[in-house]
Amino acid sequence: MQHTDWDALDAPVREAIQERTGPVRRARTVTAGLNSRLALVLDTAAGPVFVKGLPVGHPGVVRQHREAMINPHLGAVAPRLRWQGEQAGWNLLAFDYVPGARHADYRPGSPDLPRVVAALNRLRRIPCPDLPVKQATQRWAAYLDERACSWLDGDALLHTTSTR
Repeated sequence: MQHTDWDALDAPVREAIQERTGPVRRARTVTAGLNSRLALVLDTAAGPVFVKGLPVGHPGVVRQHREAMINPHLGAVAPRLRWQGEQAGWNLLAFDYVPGARHADYRPGSPDLPRVVAALNRLRRIPCPDLPVKQATQRWAAYLDERACSWLDGDALLHTTSTR
């Protein structure tokens, strides 16, 4: 998905964001990621903020609502959601900014693998909250037989991009 730069946003969108963040001194478009039209790191007087968003009518807004609903249950494992809302025709989520130098290297022998495993182990210890989202077995039932689907039954959160 093509990302929209800060300067390319309509003035009402920038103003709506700045009502929440304070004046933006600098903005950097994040080029990674596939699910948001807007992905920005904003430098504000209160510190950096990551803002992502989609136009209100975009089907991916459903995913953003789920992400906002689940975020408070993730504690120190994920960046804190600062605010969410619909402003000037956009569905927006703003998070604490967590700097990262690069994506993890998943190749065999990579020094990143122990850190990835440690992060996954932290995630699996978070109990899945009772939220109105499909269970993995429901989501994948149309694609898997009953035996394979049973492998997905559990009490852990999963990250998925499926919209079914």
